[in-house]
Amino acid sequence: MKINPKVVEISPALRSVFVEGGSFKTSIITASLLVPKGKNLGELLVLPKYLTYSTKKYPTPAELNSRLEYLYGAVLDGVVTRFGENSLIQLEMTCIDNKYSLDGEDVGQACLELLLDALFEPDAEGGSLDSDKYELQKRLAVENIESAVNDKRRYAFTRMLEIMCADEVMGITREETIDAIKQSTAVSAYSAWRELLKDARVQFNFVGSFNADRATALIKERFSQIEREPVENETLFVESAEDVTEVTETMDINQSKLVLGFRSGMTHRKDDIYAEQMMVDIFGGGIYSRLFKNVREKLSLCYYCSASLMREKGLVIVQSGIEYSNRQQALDEILNQLEIMKNGGFTDEEFEASKTAICDALSGALDTPDGIDAFLSNKIVEDDIMPIEESIKKYQALTREDVIRAAKRITLDTVYTLAGKEDDDGE
Repeated sequence: MKINPKVVEISPALRSVFVEGGSFKTSIITASLLVPKGKNLGELLVLPKYLTYSTKKYPTPAELNSRLEYLYGAVLDGVVTRFGENSLIQLEMTCIDNKYSLDGEDVGQACLELLLDALFEPDAEGGSLDSDKYELQKRLAVENIESAVNDKRRYAFTRMLEIMCADEVMGITREETIDAIKQSTAVSAYSAWRELLKDARVQFNFVGSFNADRATALIKERFSQIEREPVENETLFVESAEDVTEVTETMDINQSKLVLGFRSGMTHRKDDIYAEQMMVDIFGGGIYSRLFKNVREKLSLCYYCSASLMREKGLVIVQSGIEYSNRQQALDEILNQLEIMKNGGFTDEEFEASKTAICDALSGALDTPDGIDAFLSNKIVEDDIMPIEESIKKYQALTREDVIRAAKRITLDTVYTLAGKEDDDGE
């Protein structure tokens, strides 16, 4: 599907983006608010769920759900994710597309009104959110973070980042995050909510059949009540590693985890990004990659081994599940495969397979409303939203020399091992 986003700039750091949904039966509205991570850390991790749990107009979950059911079973949810060294707070509404409503009812506009009620009129009184409801969401937020230890792969990935970025905002630890949530209150969260509306870079995504003029006018009206002072959203990019940090921790698990953190050489999120992404993909992105074919399949040194690029921070992460007795051999071979990349030892077949896989994935991202919404959300810090077709052309134009150049910039920063008992049963 080819998309042509319509971008409407409402005011500085506030815009709406519209994409026609074609034949999709559902529509999506997402309000994305981007603020630096660290300030109001605990409160912002709780707020999205609180704001979508109940509102001033619908003060109980039952009343809010009743309204959602009336809107053809619409779904309202709130999430917070990491975007470099910033927090991306999102309120998301999924609803039936207007083409399928009865009697021409404008369901999309009604859902937007409800989403804006959640954002601008929370269940609050006297400078405080509802204490009991906030304490409930606090507890759930803490439990969600604590449960990460049950997913050992996720846990090891997080621990490596904490160690690698210990002196950076990215390195805020799990314990610090939990403590920040526990120290937050319904009063401090109310203040954080007001600051969020004032400080954030805001983007509304509309995927489906919407009246752009009506929707934008409603957003403009709501924000006209706020004295906006948008803050800059910045992320520290460390260009190269000065030395290598090695940390081993133990846990009663069957399968050990080996996680490597590299500095990519990027100095900002667009720095040689197409070559960087293709290099990481050939290195460890798919079944055609060097890590999969050699470390996992040929040498059988791990249960899984893959590489990913954290574009918003300029990090390359290699994750693998191993038997601890194979740790050094696996580490050596991963680094050997990186040297092969730097020396141009990857094959033309691997190069072409990666190029095809990336371009196919980009094209496929537009096959669902969720995919389009995610694509638009990732552009929140960009002045212009480049069509996916243009990105595909840039990947198709890459050469082997581009990939080699990107590989040569990579330096190893951190080696983290989560060591467990020896057992053939993977976890």
